[in-house]
Amino acid sequence: MLKKTRLVHKTIIYDESVANQWLDEPPLEVWDHKIIPLLSLRDLALSRTVCTFFEAYWQEKFSNNVLSLRVGNDVATIDGVMGVIEILSSRREYTKLNPFVVLLGKGDHQITSSWTPPGRYERPTTLGITRSNITFFGAGKDTTTILGGFGIDDKINITFKQMTVTNTGQYGNGIYMRNAKVELFDVALKGCGDAGLYIPSTTSATIVVATRCEFANSRVGAEVRGSLTSATFKNCVFNDSQYHGLIASSESTIHLHGEATAIHSNKWDGINAMTSSKVLIHLPSHHNTTYNNGTEDRNTFGGGTITNVEN
Repeated sequence: MLKKTRLVHKTIIYDESVANQWLDEPPLEVWDHKIIPLLSLRDLALSRTVCTFFEAYWQEKFSNNVLSLRVGNDVATIDGVMGVIEILSSRREYTKLNPFVVLLGKGDHQITSSWTPPGRYERPTTLGITRSNITFFGAGKDTTTILGGFGIDDKINITFKQMTVTNTGQYGNGIYMRNAKVELFDVALKGCGDAGLYIPSTTSATIVVATRCEFANSRVGAEVRGSLTSATFKNCVFNDSQYHGLIASSESTIHLHGEATAIHSNKWDGINAMTSSKVLIHLPSHHNTTYNNGTEDRNTFGGGTITNVEN
C-alpha cells in the first residue's frame, strides 16, 4: 500500500510494507522541518550510532552549521557554553557570515563563572568569550535575562540579540569589551553595578554597533574610551543611571543615529564628552536627543566635543 504525505509543499511517497523505511530511507523534509527542531545538538550527536543514516545526517548538518547550541538542552547552564564551543571550533571553522549560534530560552540564565581581563582585577559573574564568530540569541528582552555579564577581549564578530543582561555586582558590567568587534540588536543592558557597556582604552581597533538597545538603571549607561574605539548607537535609549547616561573619553568616537534615540533622566549628565573625545549626533539640532538629566544634558571638557551632524 502506498501512502502520500504532504509536507512543506512537497509530496513524499513511501511504501508502508517495507519495515522501517522511514528510518533507512528517511524523507528529509520530515527530519528537517518536523524532527530536528525538536532535537538539540546533543540529541542528534548521541543518535549517531543508531544507524548509518544518523551518522551521515549528523555530519551533513554539522558541516553546514545548521545545528544551534541550546542552553538547557545541550548544556545545563550558560557557563558550559564556551567549553562546547572550544571543542566544536576545533572541528570546523566558524565565520562572521556563518557563526556559532547559541540559543537562550525563556527565563533567567545565571552566570556563576568569573573572568579576568588582561592587567585587571577578576570580574565575578562574568562569562569570558574565548572564541570569535559567536551569536547569542535570546527569546526577547522581556523574556530572556542573563544574570551576569560577558567579557570579550581580542575577539571579533560577537553578536547578542533579543535579551536583557544585568550584572549587579560592585564592578559588574553587562558587556566589557576590549580590542573586539561586537554587535547588539534589541538588547537591554540594565541594573549593572558599573557601566552597562564598558570599553577601556584599547591597543587595536575596537568597534561596537548597537541597534534598538537600552542602557538603563546602571551606575553608567555606557562608557567608551580609547582613540582606537568607535561606538555606533542606532535608536538606542540611555536612561535612569546613577551617574551619566553616556560617557566618551580618551579620544574615543561615538555616533548616535535614529529618531528614537533618547538620553534622559540620568542623575548626572546625559552625555559627558571629555579628553578630546567626540560625540557625533546624526540628527537635526531640534531633535529632542537628551533631556531631563540631573546636571547637564550635554557636558564637555578637556577638549571633548558634542556635535549635531545633519547627513
